[in-house]
Amino acid sequence: MDTQNQIKRTLSQTDAVDFIRKQLDSGQFINRSKLASFLCKHFNFYDTRGDEQLSGCLKGLRELEASGQFSLPAAQKAPRLPSPKRLSEPVPAAKGVPEQAEAVQDLQLIRVRTDDQIRIWNEMMIREHPRGAGPLVGRQLRYLIGSKHGWLGALGFAAAALHLGDRDRWIGWDLLQRRENLHTIVGLSRFLIRPGVRCRNLASRILGMSLPVFAADFEQRYGYRPLLLESFVDTSLYSGTSFRAANWIRVGRTKGRGRQDRLGEAAETIKDIYMYPLEKDFRAQLGLAAEAGLGALGPAEGLETASWAQKEFSGAPLGDGRLSNRLVEIARLKAEQPGRAFSGVAAGDWPAVKGYYRLIDMPDESAVSMANILLPHRERTVRRMKGQKTVLCIQDGTDLNYSSLTECEGLGVMGSNQTSSKSRGLHLHSTLAV
Repeated sequence: MDTQNQIKRTLSQTDAVDFIRKQLDSGQFINRSKLASFLCKHFNFYDTRGDEQLSGCLKGLRELEASGQFSLPAAQKAPRLPSPKRLSEPVPAAKGVPEQAEAVQDLQLIRVRTDDQIRIWNEMMIREHPRGAGPLVGRQLRYLIGSKHGWLGALGFAAAALHLGDRDRWIGWDLLQRRENLHTIVGLSRFLIRPGVRCRNLASRILGMSLPVFAADFEQRYGYRPLLLESFVDTSLYSGTSFRAANWIRVGRTKGRGRQDRLGEAAETIKDIYMYPLEKDFRAQLGLAAEAGLGALGPAEGLETASWAQKEFSGAPLGDGRLSNRLVEIARLKAEQPGRAFSGVAAGDWPAVKGYYRLIDMPDESAVSMANILLPHRERTVRRMKGQKTVLCIQDGTDLNYSSLTECEGLGVMGSNQTSSKSRGLHLHSTLAV
């Protein structure tokens, strides 16, 4: 399954909008779901299993209605969700669990299929997980963690978050690419090691065991193989050590908004975002550029081309896109003649010289700071470090003596000579990643 059907794009076409208006004017559709089902058949909105993409079609219709294209039938009141199936008593506690995960007998993941299994899963989650049993959304798989010692916990996989700034930046896709390919991410929505279980390395071991099992089961059930897993760690409760030990990648933090936070209330706790690539070349499979996102880079990747300055400094948060573009051009020109002042490098281009001095003469409180100028380069340096098993971070300090610049402000005292004359300048401490 390469990409989902471009439902909204199709429905937004002028001919499609006219067709939908005619259906609404005919009066035969007093129910939104029936209209969506009819449109799925008409426009061939089916997933890989041949099921109608009703939710995507309904979402597209709501967005078009909000833009004033037409008026849909009044939404029917959602039926009350049934209570989850439960046991009549708590799940018995596991007994005799060893201190090390390697010593657990008959450790296994059992996919939840039967009514009895879903009752056990729900009961443990409701009683023992901070977020309860759900409901989970989208395509789902649930597992019980079984052993000779009893039930040790459970996992639940479901739809990924609709939008996560740090995740999307790490992947490197834009809004349209995210909409087309969000189905390739699956969320580990629930992960429970029961509170009474004290077993070192058990959580990371379970995470490692679950990856191949989940990927195969998901493909068998839904007809395609996901590319990425995501999960969240509430750092007020957990440290995320198990995820890092299982080679999950921390890519940032949430903003405290849940999946249904349409009003931006941010009522949820802020959590760390962890990702796990099920396919190493997931960016290529998503059709992204080789250097998209924040994945690992080769040591010299991007440095050998004429556009290196664009790659190393583009997007610096200087408060104005024009300043960021100017920084790129300054870096490119200075690199060609690093030993010359910029006025000489500019070769008589007076507007470029004026722009250069306006940039470096910005007030201290502006966004034009050393940290912001170097931010894109630092990010790419970190990406190059990620591609290596060992990185030496060699650091050293030096003094920049500007004593002769009598009009310069902001300099500190670096030391004094035998005549007690004080040297003025800056201390520079650099780190070189090798």
